[in-house]
Amino acid sequence: MELHKLSSNVNKSAGLLIRRIIFGLCLLAGVSVLAIIISYTIRDNSKQVQLYSSQIDNTMSEKIAFINTVAAGASSGMADADYYAYVDAMVEQYDDVSAVYVCVEQDGVVYADGIMTYMSGGWLPPEDFVVTKRSWYEGALETKDVYVSEPYVDEQSGGICITLSKAIYSGGSIIGVAGMDMYMDDLVTLIESSYNGGNYVFLVSKEGTILTHPDEDIALSTEKSTTIADALNGKYKSVYENKLATKLIWDYSGGLKFAICNISEMTEWNVIAVISLTWVMLVIILIIILAVVLGVVLGQWAKQQLSNGISPMFSPLEELAANVSKISEGELSYVFRVDEQSQEVNALSIALNDTMKGLRHYISEITNTVTSISEKNLNFNIDGEYAGDYESIEVALIDIMKVLNESFAEINEQVATVLMYSENLSQTSESVADVATKQSESVMNASREMKNLTDDMEKIAGLAVSIKENTENVNERLSVGNAEMDELVMAIDEIARCYDEIAGFVTEINAIADQTNLLALNASIEAARAGEAGRGFAVVADEIGTLSANSSQASAKIHEVIAHSLTSVERGKELVARTDKTISESAEFSANNTQIVGEIVNYVETQKNSSDEISANIKKISEMVEDNAASAEENAAISANLGECAQTLMNTIAQFQLKK
Repeated sequence: MELHKLSSNVNKSAGLLIRRIIFGLCLLAGVSVLAIIISYTIRDNSKQVQLYSSQIDNTMSEKIAFINTVAAGASSGMADADYYAYVDAMVEQYDDVSAVYVCVEQDGVVYADGIMTYMSGGWLPPEDFVVTKRSWYEGALETKDVYVSEPYVDEQSGGICITLSKAIYSGGSIIGVAGMDMYMDDLVTLIESSYNGGNYVFLVSKEGTILTHPDEDIALSTEKSTTIADALNGKYKSVYENKLATKLIWDYSGGLKFAICNISEMTEWNVIAVISLTWVMLVIILIIILAVVLGVVLGQWAKQQLSNGISPMFSPLEELAANVSKISEGELSYVFRVDEQSQEVNALSIALNDTMKGLRHYISEITNTVTSISEKNLNFNIDGEYAGDYESIEVALIDIMKVLNESFAEINEQVATVLMYSENLSQTSESVADVATKQSESVMNASREMKNLTDDMEKIAGLAVSIKENTENVNERLSVGNAEMDELVMAIDEIARCYDEIAGFVTEINAIADQTNLLALNASIEAARAGEAGRGFAVVADEIGTLSANSSQASAKIHEVIAHSLTSVERGKELVARTDKTISESAEFSANNTQIVGEIVNYVETQKNSSDEISANIKKISEMVEDNAASAEENAAISANLGECAQTLMNTIAQFQLKK
């Protein structure tokens, strides 16, 4: 039987475990590196959005300071002399400022709200112009600080513009609003400079309108505006609603990206920075590849180191494993080598050698017992020590020897009984045969007597014509015939009694046959219990059963013949009685009634016919008696054979040495 080396299995298992550990550590290291990279990516993206928010705040803080200056100049009266000159002077300070205007209360103006609007460039509003309804005007009145309007697209230039406004005070009361329109070109340029492949930053107004975006379908234009809730089915909404919280989104370009939002303190605009994870995915793939390669390389190296260290340790165990199969192969003479270098292997080898020794002892005991049985020696003692579960072997062997001894002893007793009954049956059969012979002789005598009677009846018929002259002779003859008929009746009664005795013998034969059959059945049962050793005795028991069945059949046949013979004898007795009565009457009437000789002749003829019938019946009885004699002789032969079979069985059992 081929055995796998234990060291190979241990090396394989340990190597697999170590490779898994190393691979797990490499993978854990890769995940840690990846986490660090993602952490740095999120942190850089957060810094970037804060940087852009700061730049927007810096840009807008300058413009807010500028509108504060404009409002302060209008409040101090610097522009009272010439407001147009004042706003024109102010608008010249910044290139991205498209218009500066001052709206103040004045008497005698044509405008319904009483506010006069002075705008750089000398623009004069129409008479129906109501400046107080403008959102930037209302916003400046509502807030104490600078109001920044929602961005909008200038229809002429197409650029994004915003309006900054500030309330003008005089004597603690608001007398108007100073405002300025400025282009957001610098801010748009700043934001668009962030577009770098999948990385970009876009700007969202306070009300949620997207101002800038790499996708032209989303960015603000003269034709359309898109809110943060509408863009890409609201994919940016979670980023917009959670400030400075990094979110994972699937953006317009179909890429998986990180996004973060920050708010400008000056304008309350939202700056959203989006960074692509493509390079992060590449790093993940690279880390996985490196982890797998490193895990395989380190695992193979660890496996080799384990193999070099473990294989020598398991060589004694491998030798034991290779030779343990000898036990199952029946090679119990093998002795396991004791390895002094390992106490465990040493103890295992000693235990295996002790096991082999014990098995050899038990197998030797079983072999001796079976050999003794095969040599017909049942006078064998089970010796030796049986420990633990092996005690059941000792008990089983002792039980086998005990059962065999008891079974053969009982069979021996039964065979002796069969032999005794066989001898009795033989003697009885001989007696039946003798009686049958005597019966046959008696029947022959009766037959001869009946023949004489028939001859006499013929003479009576011949002499009937002269009966008158010989009446006395006839009376004598009738007296003789009457006496002979009495003897015939006695002979027939004797035959009947003989048949009764034969019937008794047949009943006894039946009883013997039944007992023999019962003994044969018991012998068959005991032979079945004996198993292979009782096979020969089973054949003998079957033969005895067959002989018993044949005896029973022959006895039944004899009984039938005897019954038929008794019927015939009873009929003969009846006929003889009738004949006797007729002869007696004839003797009485012959002395007194010679006239009725003719009737006597007729009676004589009748008696002759009856005599013939009686002769025929007696012949049948003779044949039946001869058959009975033959059956009795056959029973005697069967009994003799049964005795021989019983003797043979006893001789066979005698070959076994039984315990006393």
